Amino acid sequence: MKNVGLDDNFSEYSEKVFYIRFICNDDYLGLLLMKRYKLTSYDNASPATREVYNDFMRTTGSTTVPIWLQSLGHSSALAHAYWERAKGTLFAGYLPLSLKEMIVFVVSARNGARYCSACHAQNVLSLDKRLSFVDLHDFLHSEEGGCLPTYYSAVVAFAEKVAIDANGVSDEDFELLMDAGFTREEVCEIIAVIDMATMFNVYTSTLQLDLDPQYEAIL
Repeated sequence: MKNVGLDDNFSEYSEKVFYIRFICNDDYLGLLLMKRYKLTSYDNASPATREVYNDFMRTTGSTTVPIWLQSLGHSSALAHAYWERAKGTLFAGYLPLSLKEMIVFVVSARNGARYCSACHAQNVLSLDKRLSFVDLHDFLHSEEGGCLPTYYSAVVAFAEKVAIDANGVSDEDFELLMDAGFTREEVCEIIAVIDMATMFNVYTSTLQLDLDPQYEAIL
């Protein structure tokens, strides 16, 4: 066997697979496909996994199960753990959901997480009608950094700093948030949202999940 390697020409294949080319005696022997993830549809899910799917749809008002959750559907324990983390962080607590969604969007974008940034950009837009897709795109891509409503400014700045270097966060950073009207309990909630976003960023980016049909890529 003379050569074993990745064929870069197929890196964007829609099913997100590795293509490993085997060449032996200068003859092309074929392609070995290794999928990064497998989706478990509602119809093919176990009863325990269906309970998670149902709770997701009931809580979010969605009529479909997203790709990220279907990619966990082979394990009801994992699907339950990830969904409970998201539900407990986003749908409970002191802070409004629109602010939490903005935090997840910003952290996901700064982490280069294509799936999460697209998903939560849509969620932000559905909750805050003052914003457009162009506003969010300009915030990420323009040299001036775009302009978000003042309501988000302090939290977004804090979230970006934590995403870049959590060890570099200072007492002054906490004081800026509290000066903006957030309590210590709410600051802890902000940190929990940042942490949850990072966890999902690692998961979705490593698997290179395809976007759901309703999402538009923003990275």
